[in-house]
Amino acid sequence: MRAPVLRWGLGLGVFGLVERAALWFVYAPTSFGDSPSYMRLAGALSEGGLSAYDGTRVPGYPALLALLDQDPRSVWLVQMALGWGISMLLFWLGWKTTGSPYPGFLVGMLYNLIPGQVLFEANLLSETLTAFLVMLSLALWVALERRIRLVGDGQPLRRLDRARRGLRSGEPVQLGLASLVGIASTLAAMVRPLFFVLPAWLFIFVWTGPAKGGRDRIARAISFALGPILILGGWLNWVSSTYGMFAPTTMGGYHLVQHTGEYFEYLPDEVAPIRDTYLKYRDAQIAERGVQTNAIWDAIPEMSEVSGLSFFGLSVELQRLSLRLIVEHPDLYFKNVIQGWIDFWKAPVYWDRGAVAAPWLGAAFAGWAGLGRVVSLAANGLFLVGSVAGVVSRWARSRLGIDRCSLGFGGLVWLSSIVQTLPDHGDNPRFLVPLQSVVILLVVRAAWTWKRTGAEG
Repeated sequence: MRAPVLRWGLGLGVFGLVERAALWFVYAPTSFGDSPSYMRLAGALSEGGLSAYDGTRVPGYPALLALLDQDPRSVWLVQMALGWGISMLLFWLGWKTTGSPYPGFLVGMLYNLIPGQVLFEANLLSETLTAFLVMLSLALWVALERRIRLVGDGQPLRRLDRARRGLRSGEPVQLGLASLVGIASTLAAMVRPLFFVLPAWLFIFVWTGPAKGGRDRIARAISFALGPILILGGWLNWVSSTYGMFAPTTMGGYHLVQHTGEYFEYLPDEVAPIRDTYLKYRDAQIAERGVQTNAIWDAIPEMSEVSGLSFFGLSVELQRLSLRLIVEHPDLYFKNVIQGWIDFWKAPVYWDRGAVAAPWLGAAFAGWAGLGRVVSLAANGLFLVGSVAGVVSRWARSRLGIDRCSLGFGGLVWLSSIVQTLPDHGDNPRFLVPLQSVVILLVVRAAWTWKRTGAEG
């Protein structure tokens, strides 16, 4: 088995390097709407550290930009290295959780070939770094599962009595892996607030792994939890003590208006200055674009002026008003929540035709982007159908190979799809980008298991 694994892994790695070298000469780093704010925060960190930081975003990605002197091509180069690392982690996960290198090669190659993933590496946005940290967290978790004999080549889920045979109480490697899982998942949360759910989700699986006794289980749990408690707890404490908000960022009120702005006119006259100012910007944007999404960002300066509130005070007030609207009009809120959940699966491709070196190549990239989106949408559809089938049918669970890894990976995708739409009704399709390769990995694993169980049957 080792020779085929080496060949497939080496082939994937070489392809990824050649592809990115070619892209370096025909494409360019690209900015989107959020890129300037990341750059501004990177500059604040460079000049004054946290004392100059405004907490509008978690600091993970701005810190990377600051380390790279905010140079777009340096950022792209690092993100290409991270993307190459993602493809190799996908190969390892596919191989180790199926017992064959072929599913791993396929899913790693799909990461390289689907433009919604590989071209995103050129975007001055946080998703590639997030995707790498999420994938690293999952890989470390699988390594921990394998160490305690829950996952093995070709046998993704073993019985606990068999797992205990190879378990040694307080094994240092287990504790070290548990700690690394906690730290990696915490770093993902410090890059994208959505992944504050990641340490909490993985903690369930770290805790439920077999142990020889309560002390063993507690030691593993503490090893995992130290990173999230110290890093995430420290960050939440800093935001709270500096800005009076117990939240990952100071933007919570503005994000909620993405939901409640659609029915902002239902606010009472006592807050008419804030209400009517927002409605002016909302209605202007609807007239221009047909939707109110992101109207809040243009409205903030005037809303702050008419209310007499600072940027941060206005966020707190908008959060209070939005929660009031949600309580009074839950039907309108959940209508938006459902739409945001649907949008999550739309798999857009974020790229810039103007960044392509030649017009004819731009046309080729457009075709590539369209084809890649079809593949991603198909994978998302298969994931959703397979998830439902696995819930309602024992036969489907067996044929699809739904196991502990499937629950860990798939549960994270489902949890994220729900959590992302509750506080924000903005750019929901972008929130799947760090998890798109996880969806594809699950679909490839399920297809591989379906084929294998069918052949055995």
